[in-house]
Order: sequence, then C-alpha cells, then structure tokens
Amino acid sequence: MVSLPSYLNRARVPAVFGLLLALFLPLVVRNVSSEPFVYDEADYMYAASQGFFANWSDTPSIPMADFARIGFVRDGRPSMSQGIRNSNDVLFYRHFHGPLFHYLLIPVARRGLRERLVRTALLAIPAASLAVIYFGCWWIVPGWNAAFLAAMLFLSSYSVIGSTELAPHQLFTLCSLACLILLLKAVATSHTRYWYGALVAAGLAFCTLEIGLALLLTLLICCCVERARWRVDRKFAAKSLGLFLGTVLVAWPAAILRLSFIKSYAVLAFLAASRGAAWGTAGFAETWRTRFFGSPLEWLLIAAGLVMWAGAKGRNLYPVALFAVITLAATLRVLTVTPRYSLGFVPALDLLAGLALVPVLGPFRRPAGYAVAALAVGLYGDAWYRAVHRPHNPNPRSAAVLSYVHQNKLENKAILAPQADVPALHYYFPNMRLRGYFGPAPSATERAAFSDPAIIPAAEP
Repeated sequence: MVSLPSYLNRARVPAVFGLLLALFLPLVVRNVSSEPFVYDEADYMYAASQGFFANWSDTPSIPMADFARIGFVRDGRPSMSQGIRNSNDVLFYRHFHGPLFHYLLIPVARRGLRERLVRTALLAIPAASLAVIYFGCWWIVPGWNAAFLAAMLFLSSYSVIGSTELAPHQLFTLCSLACLILLLKAVATSHTRYWYGALVAAGLAFCTLEIGLALLLTLLICCCVERARWRVDRKFAAKSLGLFLGTVLVAWPAAILRLSFIKSYAVLAFLAASRGAAWGTAGFAETWRTRFFGSPLEWLLIAAGLVMWAGAKGRNLYPVALFAVITLAATLRVLTVTPRYSLGFVPALDLLAGLALVPVLGPFRRPAGYAVAALAVGLYGDAWYRAVHRPHNPNPRSAAVLSYVHQNKLENKAILAPQADVPALHYYFPNMRLRGYFGPAPSATERAAFSDPAIIPAAEP
C-alpha cells in the first residue's frame, strides 16, 4: 500500500511539469512571427508539400554523379542552386537535412493554416524536449531539484525561446536529449538496454541533422570507456550497428540505399570550407557575445556546473560533457547570431548544469530547495525581461515582395529576382518561372530577357 506522503510526492512530479509548461509557452509563443515563409522555411514547406513518400525515399533526387559534377564547376553555388531547383530534388528543398522533421511538418502544412499557426504548432517539439529533460533528470537523480533546475535552464534559454522558425534544429535537440539521458542511465546502471535505446535515439537524430554525427562519436567513445562493464564483444558491436542501421533504414532508407547522407555531408563541408559567410556575416566575437548576452544567467550557471562537475569524482555525467565538446568543435565555424545554431550544444549543457549543480547546493533538502527556487526565479525573470525588451523586427521585405507580385499580376510570369527571394516566390507562386541573380543587381545580360516590372530589385520593391 502506497503511503499518502509517497503518493503526494509522485503526484507532484507531473504537477510541476504542468507549471513548467505554463511558464514556457507564453515565453516562446511571443517570439513566433506571422510573416510569410522565407528562404529556409519556404523550401521546407515546399518539401513538405511533396508528401511523405517523396521525403522518405528522396524522390525525385538527382543522381550522385550529376550532383558531384554540379559541385565541381567553377562557380558552384549558382550552378548548384539553379540546376538542382530545376530538377525538383526534394533533398535539396530540405537543404540536405534528413526527413524526420518533415514527417511532423507534412500534416501541419496540409491543414492550410496561416504562417503563425504553422510555426506555433511546431512548438510542440521544444515542449516535448522540456518533458524529456525534466522527467529524464528525475529518472536519473530522483528528486525535483535537479529536474526543475535543468528544465528552467532549458525553457529560459535564448537558444530555445528564440528558435521559433520552421527548422529541424529543435527536433534534433529532442532526439539528442533523449539519447544522452538514456546513455547516462546506461553508464550509471550498466544495463545495456538503455544503451540500445540511446542508439535508436541517435539514429533518429542522424535522420534529422548532419550534426547527429557528434552523437555517434560520443556513443563510440563511451562504448570504449565502458567496454569492460558492458562486456563489449563482437556480438555486442554487431547488434549495436544493426540497431542503428535498422533505425535509419526505417526512418530514412534513402540515406543508405541512395547514399543521400553523403550529399548532406558533402554540402556541409562545402559550406564550411568555401563560404566564409555561409551562416551570416557575424564574426566570432559577435556570435558569442550575442549568445552570452541573450541569456547571461544561463551561461553563468553552465560555467558553474562545469566547474562543479570537473571538481567532483565519481559522477557519471561525462557523456553529456563529451557530446557538448564534440558539437562545439564541429560547429565552431558556424558563426551567426541566429539562436537555432546553438541548439546542438546549449540544451546538453543545461542538462549537465542541472545535474551537476544541485548536489553541491547544500546538504539539507530545504536550503537546496530555496536555492533552486531562487535560481529559477532569476532565470525566468531575466528571460521574460529580455523577451519583452528584445526588438521584434519582422522581415518587411517578404510581405512587400509578395504584394509587388500581386499588384503587377506576375503570378504566372517569368521573373528575375534576387536569389534570396527565390524560395519564397517559388513556394507561394508555383506557376511562376523564376531566375535568380546573385549580388546587389542583375547584370545587363540577365536584365535583357525581362521587362522592368518582371525584375525584382534587391532593394525593397
């Protein structure tokens, strides 16, 4: 028979999560834009419009030989963009990411909702991540302190609440957090069933974003470290490899059968090596200054958590720290003030800080609880203040370009437009015959084939 205090303690677990969700949703929803879909979002929506099978099988997709030939031409960027768009390559419209995010986007996109509602519906993904980090921490370290602090770090993080556009990064966060928590449990208990669960989660992460390779490397290193305790042998290795490949084959068979993952990593390498401003024009100092001042208390607690973890012996949190270091190293060249690009490592650091800080806050339950509550109030108050005072600058050009097209009745015409406008025009006006140009203005040769109304300037029309 369960005692009343025990029952009340268990009942408090979902009640506290309900409170966390009630705090999180108003904070994140206020950042959702109602502007038209632009660039990445427009391409993702177009890929979703192709349906489940097209994304599952990467059909249509240009052959590997043609893909390589386009990539090796002298001016690879325009040739790749124009050539692959003309082929209707669904992998290209996903920006060479895996299809897992699109499996969630497809049913939402087909509802015919307005842009803001589509973006809001996909906030179910970070809400699920909040559940994973809260219940996962409770599972690893029973008691509400660690779970509550880690969840508060997550829900107040600028990388999380600032990433409300349509993109697969939030889904990768969900998969990576699930993988890391299962891996922590495997390290703590030596039960290999948790290891196999972590492999499935890593397989799903691999089918979401290319940075999933960091999870695989983390798993491999942890397997080497724990090989004696887990009794790693050929059978164990074969079963692990088979489970990972089986997960990928179910979720994204084209990754293996059509070698789509090679295209994904080739494009990522091309962007990192050939384009200095592939993710924006920010430098290293500006990128990290924006990240820190976006949620400074979070970063201070992360730093304190790392210090506490590094100085403690016998704590089995090294997989999370290892993943964060690998992901940071892999994304070091991704210099941008866009918050979603730090979702690969910041939530993992939030998890680490929550688990590492709570045990050293104090030996008694009540003082530790007060300390966690004070930190939670500080985190949320800071996040809300910054959300309220952060300037919201919707992209006025996107709506202006669409209005320009309607006013000039260009919906079914041949149009010359800046390359940055091409994805949105292609999505909203599928019958339009588009040609993009790079740079501040089209060349005389490019302009010769188009009338003045059919040329959209780089400046606001």
